[in-house]
Amino acid sequence: MSRTFFYSTAVAAVLGAVSTANAQTVLDVVAWKGNEAEPAGFPALIEKFEAANPDIDIELTYVARKDVDKVIPPRLQSGNPPDVTMVDSTLVDLWGGAGFLKDLGTDNAWYDAMLPSIRDVMTVDGKIMVFPLEVIGMGNFVNMDLLASVGIEKAPLTIDELKAACIALSAKNISPMIFAGSFPAMLYVGANGIEPNGVSPAEYGKGERKFVDDENFNNSLNSVRDLVGADCFDPELQAGLDPWSTAPEEFRAGRVAILPQGAWNIGSFSSIEGLNYQFVPMPSSYTENGLALDLVGPGWAIPTESKHPDAARKWIDFFAREENLNVFLEAEGAYSPYAGGKSTMPDLAKPYTEAREMGSLILWPFSTLEFPKPLQGEWEDSITGFLLDMDAPNEKTLQRWDDVVEDNL
Repeated sequence: MSRTFFYSTAVAAVLGAVSTANAQTVLDVVAWKGNEAEPAGFPALIEKFEAANPDIDIELTYVARKDVDKVIPPRLQSGNPPDVTMVDSTLVDLWGGAGFLKDLGTDNAWYDAMLPSIRDVMTVDGKIMVFPLEVIGMGNFVNMDLLASVGIEKAPLTIDELKAACIALSAKNISPMIFAGSFPAMLYVGANGIEPNGVSPAEYGKGERKFVDDENFNNSLNSVRDLVGADCFDPELQAGLDPWSTAPEEFRAGRVAILPQGAWNIGSFSSIEGLNYQFVPMPSSYTENGLALDLVGPGWAIPTESKHPDAARKWIDFFAREENLNVFLEAEGAYSPYAGGKSTMPDLAKPYTEAREMGSLILWPFSTLEFPKPLQGEWEDSITGFLLDMDAPNEKTLQRWDDVVEDNL
């Protein structure tokens, strides 16, 4: 019988494998999904796995992503790791580089099926130390009823369409848009600074190209001023808005028309009766189709000193079967990292899916490590500062990004 444990920052105790009388193996699995707020289909998946493997019990420990860096390294270093742990690209780079993760091998069928763009990112020196679970979209949530109330039937996909929608909504005293600096604004600025099929984000991340001199990123910040001029939002109010609680709640309650956020909110928003919305790509200056921002999400890894590596492999092989992975993807509102699978995305995300299919997308460079990890915090802080002082030159913001890149070369 599976058991789930929940840990917060205050609880960072060393966890150990636990044996039970009714199972030969207790598989210690750590993840930052699977709690009540984001079950990710785990209850049904664990039940199915245990039915197929009666000699294995799953012990799922939930650890929030912000706490993983505190809880798991002591276990890895002491030789008492979980059998399977959820990781992202940053953790693969850090823990895999230190020898704490097993090479899963490139001779797996799932490795051959991986989308080439994802495979290129996740394969390091010929090794694959993670089974990727999802690619999750980041774009705009749009309340279609609020748009319809001002005579607009189509979600905005260009900057001009976005400004026109803001002007019409504001004229009717409807809050057009949330633009909280620490996340929604960052998505917009990134979508209009990184040109698809243009300069590789890695050039900025390696210091080969400077943000401060870049025409695209200067234009992106300038376009934020244009949005303010179109009454899309009050920049000072948005600078202090919580993007993870207040912002989604405002959209959920129908008090704002447009919210840049991640598709992980689809399940929550769809549970609200009468909320008629779409999930669409970010309005872009580069294309009439909008720009899909694909985040390379987490995956499963097996620590080198896993006590039950064979059972851990069975866990990964279980998720490698399309019918099982799809349960997770549907619950997450995510796309598969593997080719040929059946889409689990709802119709309300059709505009985002269509943009992806037309190639109007980028992989979010913080999730692919093309941008150094510390740069994300700097983006969040400096864009918030930009919203508080929009008369300051762009150089004040962009030079901070270049400084972080230089410090991390």
